Amino acid sequence: MGIVLSGVVLTYVSANVFKTSLEQENETYDPRSVFWRHVHGLGVDPEDRTILYIATHGDFYQSVGGTPPIKVDEQRADYMAFNAPPKPGYPLYASGHPETGGNTGLIQSTDGGKTWQHVSNVIEPSVDFHAMAVSKMDPRIIVGFDSAARGLFKTTDGGKTWETLQQPEYINALAISPFDSNVIMAGTDRGIFKSDDGGQSWSQMGSYTKLNVSALAFDDDAILFASVDTFGLVSSSNFGESWDTLGNLGLTITSIAADSQSEAIYVAGYSSEGYQEVYKLSYDLNSFDLIGTNEELN
Repeated sequence: MGIVLSGVVLTYVSANVFKTSLEQENETYDPRSVFWRHVHGLGVDPEDRTILYIATHGDFYQSVGGTPPIKVDEQRADYMAFNAPPKPGYPLYASGHPETGGNTGLIQSTDGGKTWQHVSNVIEPSVDFHAMAVSKMDPRIIVGFDSAARGLFKTTDGGKTWETLQQPEYINALAISPFDSNVIMAGTDRGIFKSDDGGQSWSQMGSYTKLNVSALAFDDDAILFASVDTFGLVSSSNFGESWDTLGNLGLTITSIAADSQSEAIYVAGYSSEGYQEVYKLSYDLNSFDLIGTNEELN
């Protein structure tokens, strides 16, 4: 599988793993083949940065040190939005649909995604956040956009109470600056919007004004990564005033998690063949490793 990245072709080579004799006879076996449907969110554990969380439509996974993803949740759900805590001592947050139907509202996990507890409906009927962000400065601050476009909501007390914010457009992705909880970025079908007052007002950034932005993520140094139609993966070190194009990965990216401490960018999305895949990309663009795919690789 060849990947074009900033003019360089990188080739994925299947991981060298031990197989049973039966598995060796089965040419379709590959440990990175995961039978997930859609990947909706990625996150790095702030205490153990070898742990990558993968929230999908139906199951919740962990990949440790780049190993194949393992399902860890005890009860299935559709995790339509997901955020790992930006620093230790806080829960994982998600939103979506329980297996029994309806919406979960905001839910949380304190055991790495194995079990989940209800936090708040936010509104009635319960919200189904498809875009959500948690502040690193104060992880009790969470913003989320309801998929039914019933509003952009914010809590400053970990989900106990909520206020409704102004929304610039239908929001696909949200990110909060790690240096200032009042600085919020929103990705939409018409580019990127920025708020400097905690979501009370918004201004459209000058780049990508007519393009769909499907994913946003800050790293700990406030470098903003985005997935933009036509351009692919891009980054900004000045809150969207200017951008660097990292490359077209042959992947329509729907989720990003960036870890500046380990200099790793994790991306998930659709391959050109329509497979749902997760990759780990180094900051220097010299490595591009497959974490998991729902394609049965040879």
